[in-house]
Amino acid sequence: MITRRRLLQRGLGFGGLSLLPGCGRIKSFFQPEVSRTAIDIHAHIFNGRDVPLVGFLQQTILRDPHQPVESAPVTGAFLKLLKAIMLSGTPRAGKELETLGTQGFISAPEPEVLKRDERNVAAGLAAFSRNLGQQTAGLRTTRTEEEQVLDRIAAEVGQPNLRNSLQTPENQGRTLAAEIFRQGNTGALSQGETRSYVHYSPFMQTIRWAGLLTRPRVDILAELGRLYGGPSGIRIFSPSLVEFSAWFLTEETVTPTEDLITLFSAIAKSYPDAVILNFAPFCPLKAALEAEDDPNADTLRHVKRAVLEFGFAGVKLYPPMGFVPSGNDRIDITWAPRKPKAGGAALDAELFKLYEWCVANDVPIKAHANNSIAAGPDTGAFASPDGWRGVLDQPGLKNLRLNLAHFGGFDESAPAGALATGVDWEETLAGMLETYPNLFFDLSYWTDAADPESPSRDRVMQRVATLLGRTPKMLDRMMYGSDWSMIGRVPSHPQYLAGVRQALDELALDDATRESVMGGNAARYLGLDADGAQQSRLSQFFAGHPVFEDIFNSG
Repeated sequence: MITRRRLLQRGLGFGGLSLLPGCGRIKSFFQPEVSRTAIDIHAHIFNGRDVPLVGFLQQTILRDPHQPVESAPVTGAFLKLLKAIMLSGTPRAGKELETLGTQGFISAPEPEVLKRDERNVAAGLAAFSRNLGQQTAGLRTTRTEEEQVLDRIAAEVGQPNLRNSLQTPENQGRTLAAEIFRQGNTGALSQGETRSYVHYSPFMQTIRWAGLLTRPRVDILAELGRLYGGPSGIRIFSPSLVEFSAWFLTEETVTPTEDLITLFSAIAKSYPDAVILNFAPFCPLKAALEAEDDPNADTLRHVKRAVLEFGFAGVKLYPPMGFVPSGNDRIDITWAPRKPKAGGAALDAELFKLYEWCVANDVPIKAHANNSIAAGPDTGAFASPDGWRGVLDQPGLKNLRLNLAHFGGFDESAPAGALATGVDWEETLAGMLETYPNLFFDLSYWTDAADPESPSRDRVMQRVATLLGRTPKMLDRMMYGSDWSMIGRVPSHPQYLAGVRQALDELALDDATRESVMGGNAARYLGLDADGAQQSRLSQFFAGHPVFEDIFNSG
């Protein structure tokens, strides 16, 4: 099993990933029914147009997070391929919004979507191969890294001789993509029944994941519903938008935040099968630079518009990009493409402006709290729960509703091969719960526990059980989350909901406590359990929505 950090830091290379002849294995699992009030508090439905792909792949995946940020990072061959795929046929927000406006929410049938993924992967493979031909013309005796990537794909799909053929890049791309998608997902059975899926190698699953990110956002959402939703599955999802651009050295065109807010609001309004509680992105570096350029700018305008006008439920922050929740005047951000003249103090000014606005307007914050996706040298450590004390101890901010995401890896004192810095962040967070009444945490990307084949599972489950025994209040703050679509890179992701439910059963939770973890705690965190500004706003936005009315207004 490859955990979140190990997948990001080494799982996309050639070491440690075994080949699986025939491209995949059929695996089965039992999909559980969940309470009608279950909530997936942590998900994503953005596509390849919405993130700066080159910067994201180079700076947070390929680069060693403990090394300096180079001025011109070298892109690995596999990541070049992923970029080529992720921008193949990927729709822009304007086109999707136009379709929603004229036709409403219409997602394509699963076979059609997979066929479209296949075409986009084929196009990406062909573009990658054509570029390879231009770079490597002439006589040589060794195969380049790019050629090795294609050789590996051909070997995994059982076509090792294809690479020595005289087929055009287009024909090779179509042949390889057809084999990559030859065995479709066979898990379209009802909840409460046995499901099956194809378990690909992490290498091959990552290629399929790149194909997933070429879809319209509505189809990425529909896949989330197929995997974990339905009438007896989860019917409330909370996707987050992201804003990374200011931290990356690359200059890339991505979907403007205002366009994404408009689009995701329209998706939430029109999706009939589940309630979609979007979270808006906020980047303190981008805000500080904007304030420096225009002192009259309202740097919270996108957040305000999203929450007050467009039905968004909260705000998402990513400290490991390069900032701490407070005290940024002590942080070195000279590696960033542009630093505010006032330094880190300018980031604090923007962050506390956000915190105070959220408290005043009954708005929760969701923050990445795993040592991963570090954009700068060792900035993954900025995601530590301990960093939030400096926020929650401030007058007026103790009641800020805060979700620290990705609990449950116990990586800080894990065995060799993982980070080993001392006290686990899970221990730190548990020790904060008595002091801060509105501090929550989620189990998103909890593959160490959800995958029955994970070599870390016994260790992680034992640590969780011990921590719960010492700090039972954790069960009042723990929330289910999937981290879809990021978890789509993990071969076992179709059984994630079933795996988490099994883990909760093994922790001997009673029915009421399990329902709280699966939804009740999240309803409190979101502010949907009692009258207030948040409940009023969302009730007004979702008025008439069949699922919202059934869950929150049916009495």
